[in-house]
Amino acid sequence: MTFKIFFLLYCVIVLANLISSTPIWDQNVRAYEPKTNVFDLTIKKVGLAPDGFSRILSTINGQYPGPTIEVNKGDRVIINVHNELGEPTAIHSHGIFQRGTPWFDGAIGQTQCGIPDNYIFTYDYTVSDQFGTYWYHSHATTQYVDGIVGALIIHDPDDPYITEYDEEIIVMLTDYHHVESQILLESFFTPASEGEEVFPDNGLINGKNNFNCSQAPPGSTCVDNAGLAKFVFIPKKSYRLRIINTSAFSSFFFSIDKHEMEVIEVEGSYTKRNKIHRLPINVAQRYSVIVTANQPVDNYVMRSEFQKTCMPDEASKLPVITAIVHYDGAPEDSAPKDAPWKDFLEECIDLDHKTLQPLYEEKVPEATKEMELVIAFHNDSLGIVKAFLNESTYVPNIYSPSLLKAFAGQIYDLPPARNAFIFDNFGEVVDISFINTDEGEHPFHIHGHQFWVLGTGNGTIVDKDALNKVNPIKRDTSTIPAKGWMVFRFVADNPGWHLQSGLLMQLIEFPEEIKKMNPPQEWARLCDLT
Repeated sequence: MTFKIFFLLYCVIVLANLISSTPIWDQNVRAYEPKTNVFDLTIKKVGLAPDGFSRILSTINGQYPGPTIEVNKGDRVIINVHNELGEPTAIHSHGIFQRGTPWFDGAIGQTQCGIPDNYIFTYDYTVSDQFGTYWYHSHATTQYVDGIVGALIIHDPDDPYITEYDEEIIVMLTDYHHVESQILLESFFTPASEGEEVFPDNGLINGKNNFNCSQAPPGSTCVDNAGLAKFVFIPKKSYRLRIINTSAFSSFFFSIDKHEMEVIEVEGSYTKRNKIHRLPINVAQRYSVIVTANQPVDNYVMRSEFQKTCMPDEASKLPVITAIVHYDGAPEDSAPKDAPWKDFLEECIDLDHKTLQPLYEEKVPEATKEMELVIAFHNDSLGIVKAFLNESTYVPNIYSPSLLKAFAGQIYDLPPARNAFIFDNFGEVVDISFINTDEGEHPFHIHGHQFWVLGTGNGTIVDKDALNKVNPIKRDTSTIPAKGWMVFRFVADNPGWHLQSGLLMQLIEFPEEIKKMNPPQEWARLCDLT
């Protein structure tokens, strides 16, 4: 039996309206002064049918996925969230460090109280030293699974690959449920579920796919052939595809028939060019790849294949998720021929980190602190399967976030169920070893940092001296294999609260420095309103 935390509980991996190759960035205008970018996001429920099956979705500005947020490295980002959802919400900018602004990280119960219904709250931060492919989503219970997601792109005027592609395309992958996530979550948190995930009904690429309506429950409103996402390629041009997995818990193999890809970025880190045919991508991971339109003018299949080894047996019925790559000049109504790559890839693990080499070599500092965390899933006192870190399962307090406790000087009083780890030494270099006793793999994300992946594998860690400390990739989301391990290293240098997701623990960095910070009054006021 596979146990994996469904919808990642209270943290998201923690977890676009562009469906053509229209440029999303004028590549002739690269050098400019940092500026302030204002985005207005209205969160509300709307009836939609992304795959032909009609249901109520939680949307951003009435659309799913939400609008893309695009800024430049160094820019200031202001996001005005208008909550019309009927319940509290919060928005997390996934992968953004929030240096100096930890109160805008957007995690209910950890960095903020919820934004009440019929209320406007503003996130205001600067991306001073970040670039790359990110996303934003609700960080309240399971809301993002119902549609509160969007791409967040930070363009880099100094992009070393800028001359090697002509246009950019965002590709958002997701698993998709026809039932509201809260209903599924309540079902999961019963003894009868025995910890088995509820597998999705379908999958989407940029919010589109077809569904076989004969499989819809009686009384449903469903339309066959709802339509696939379509990407237009100009022959001989090269494209930077920014690929984002916004799933609840599904990992995929992404590919385009007959087209090779070259990986150039992973989660804000440039990589040496790495030629592949199929890209494994787990929940909340992001990659940039360059694809050249060098095939005969025709239509081709873009595909996102569920990695079913990580899923319940019933998932074997799930289809391959597809979209259309249409070469300019090809027949509009000609169905592409099926020509998938045949490469064998082991499922439920990341793209081999040994092949993900950083573009610029970086001296990795020596560790000054080591921690070991054991992941386990078993019944709690009520017979419900829960996740445990070193035999402690996380219990939140959504009305008293940990960051608020830190400002009050009460951080050392947090109960054990908050899974809080406190770091007092600025610049401490921490190695964390995860030992996964569970039969399912677990994506891992850390807020406020990237980390070096020193090693990962099956079984137990045999030789820590053999870990890669010379040229490891730096990223913010990585997969801990089933019945396996992962070791990563990060530098504690960002005062504030940070969440490690997938299984939940909290990092409280420099609580004495936190008390010297000045959070906005509107942030503190949220807790008075809930």
